[in-house]
This record gives sequence, C-alpha cells and structure tokens, in this order.
Amino acid sequence: MESYSDKLSIDTPENILLDAEIAGFGSRFVAALMDYVVILILLIAVTWLFIRVQINDTAISPFYYVTIFLITWAYHLIFELVWNGQTPGKRRAGIRVIQSNGLPVTVSAILIRNIIRLFDFLPVFYGLGLVMLFATKRTQRLGDLAARTVVIREQRQVTLQTIKEDMRVQYLYVKPIEPVPSYIQIDLLTQDDRRRVVDYLRRRAKIADGTGLANMLARQLAQKMGIDTMAMGRLAQRPDMLLEQIARAFEIADQIQNKER
Repeated sequence: MESYSDKLSIDTPENILLDAEIAGFGSRFVAALMDYVVILILLIAVTWLFIRVQINDTAISPFYYVTIFLITWAYHLIFELVWNGQTPGKRRAGIRVIQSNGLPVTVSAILIRNIIRLFDFLPVFYGLGLVMLFATKRTQRLGDLAARTVVIREQRQVTLQTIKEDMRVQYLYVKPIEPVPSYIQIDLLTQDDRRRVVDYLRRRAKIADGTGLANMLARQLAQKMGIDTMAMGRLAQRPDMLLEQIARAFEIADQIQNKER
C-alpha cells in the first residue's frame, strides 16, 4: 500500500531531486471558494443582462442556459490555459496545477481535467470530487487522475526586486567579519547569477539532493570567474562555501554603493 505524503519528488534533467509541496484540501477549498464567488458574480451579471434585453422573449431561454453552462465550465479551462495552471482563486491561494512528473501542465491535460470536472460534481456539488481529494495520496480529484496532474503550493520565486528588498541569506560557512577571498570576482557575474545563488541558499534546506545542485552551480560560477582547475577541485569539496562567498561579496558591494549615494 502506498504511503500518503504531502510532498511531490521531482527528478530534474540534471538528476537533482527536488520536493514540491502538494496543495492540501484547505488551500484548494479556499481557491475554489474564491473562483466560485467570481463565477457567481458573472452568472448574476449575465442573468441581469438577459432579463433586461429579452424580458418577453421565451425563445432566448436555451441560449441563456448554454451561456450559463459555458461560463461555469469554461472559467477554469480558459484561466488555466492562459495562466499556466492557475485560476484567479488558485493564484490568490498560491497554488498551481502541474503535471505529476513536475513539468508545466499541458494543454491536453487542462482539457482532460476540466472535462472530467463535470463528473466530480456528482451526485451533488463536488460530492465525488471531495471524496477523491481525501482518498488519494496526492489530494487528486478524478480530473487530476485522468489528466495525470497534481496541484502544488507555489514557492515564492526570488526576483531582482525581492533581492533588492531583502538581500539577507543564512550563512553557515562564511562569517560576516571575514574578508571575501580575492578569487571571488563578482564583476564577472551577472544579476541572474546572483539570483540563482540567493535562490539556492534560501531553499537549500528543502532540496533533497542539495549537494549535487550546489556543485553544479558552484562549478558554473567558478568558471565564469576564471578560477583555475586546481582551485576548482578544492572548491568542489565545499560548494556551499563558494556560493556563500559570492552572496557575501554582492552584499558588500551593495553596502559600498549605498554609502556612496
């Protein structure tokens, strides 16, 4: 029997094992509630328009019901296609639909999971869907099982703006009072390199195989800084230290720049 887990293990092309947090019932319920509030507002608006425009025309009724059905069903479909697995509710709740192998959700998967959504409503409002959420180990409804998708909690991405707002990282090997080694030449690195370093240092405790990812990142940046092969061999034994030294060098550069302003 498979054990239940709130983690989705993702094997990257670099053979690095990452963990993504499965969205639980609570976050999915909040997202669904917000989405259906929006849908309800749309239905009320459409109903009001039909009443105002065709108040005495009984022939409009079939078209009205078709419109109501399309709004209710196509809402999730359209937003998940446009927003890569998110609806307004999912975006606010910080969750996203992805493939079960960790890759971004495909168009065919979105189509399948939203077609099967009709069966999740049986016998009453999301009755079967709720049962499946609690019965499956990855909190999947029928549509997710058919489309091979899961809903995960999104981790906050580190962007240049967030780095400027909060440059702090937790140092394990570098002491702030120690000078940065001369081989750390951040003028040869880019802001994209800096983002990758800070992102790794902030998430390393949650990464299943952090050593492999740290080695790969440290090797790439060492080459860009022109560190010789022998030194790279020594640094490869302590990749986290090199990455912390790079992060510290950027911090010092920012401090100097701020003082000069």
